Amino acid sequence: MTRMTINWRSVGGMLCAILLLAGCESNAQRTQEKKVTKAVASMDKTRAELVKSDQQVDEAIIALDRLTSSPTIVPEAYKVYAAQVTEVSKQEKEAQKRAERMRDDWRAYIAAWEKEVDTVSTPEMQARAEERRQAVRDNYDRLRDAANAVKSAYRPFLTQLQDVQKTLALDLTPAGMEAAKPGIDAAHQSAQNLKQQISAFVSEIDRVASATTARTPVATAASAPSGE
Repeated sequence: MTRMTINWRSVGGMLCAILLLAGCESNAQRTQEKKVTKAVASMDKTRAELVKSDQQVDEAIIALDRLTSSPTIVPEAYKVYAAQVTEVSKQEKEAQKRAERMRDDWRAYIAAWEKEVDTVSTPEMQARAEERRQAVRDNYDRLRDAANAVKSAYRPFLTQLQDVQKTLALDLTPAGMEAAKPGIDAAHQSAQNLKQQISAFVSEIDRVASATTARTPVATAASAPSGE
């Protein structure tokens, strides 16, 4: 009987190569999963911040209304109002940061999908991956637009609150209140618009978060056992 000689060095090299490839795939999947997790976590954090922002808008309007509810201006009420204006200013800056953070996290998420599509070889899975990639891009566009709408709505609201604050700082009398009335009316309208934009952003986050967590990565699904 012929004795077969096994080159264990070659076998070892092949096993190492297989393990390395498996490790690369596993690492790639873990990297993508981390990006998905980060994107979803970013949405959760943004949603919580938006709820807080919406409450802050209400508190600012309540403080503004207290100034107009009495024939005379109460200095303490003005101090509370001024503090609320400061808080709105902080929220306006947070809105800018929020838009930038969402942009960066979702760009990383999209990049993960771009990389994943390149690894799909079968036409059917390629088509599914392309379809999902477009959905991810569409979600990013809608979130970006919603974030920008909130950011844009903050500016007139804050400006009008600050104008009222400056006017009353010079004249805490009924005459000063009358002079500030146009700004007060405008602030109420801007507050409603801002709250509508915040609500729309929250709804968009809920929709996208649901769609994102309901999906599994294409590469992972393609590499899973077929259930034989």
